[in-house]
Amino acid sequence: MNIADLARLAEHNQLRHEHTLVDMFDALRSIDPEVAEQTIYVFGDRTKAARWLTGPIKSLGGVRPLQVLAEGKREDVLRVLHQIGHGVYG
Repeated sequence: MNIADLARLAEHNQLRHEHTLVDMFDALRSIDPEVAEQTIYVFGDRTKAARWLTGPIKSLGGVRPLQVLAEGKREDVLRVLHQIGHGVYG
């Protein structure tokens, strides 16, 4: 499984259940440990981190972070995580 596969699952709302979200997060951790760890640092646990990764984010143009990652724009996701971690939500 790769980031694009995870993004497709999120797009089709196939990541609804908590255990599925945690499984997705664990898959991301093996693909991109830095993004996974930063997301956990900001949100506190895997379920909250996974929910953020799979939902549309205003500061990413209304796109899901997983989709942004699949497009090769991981620095955009890390930038938004850094902003959230420092209390900047706009």
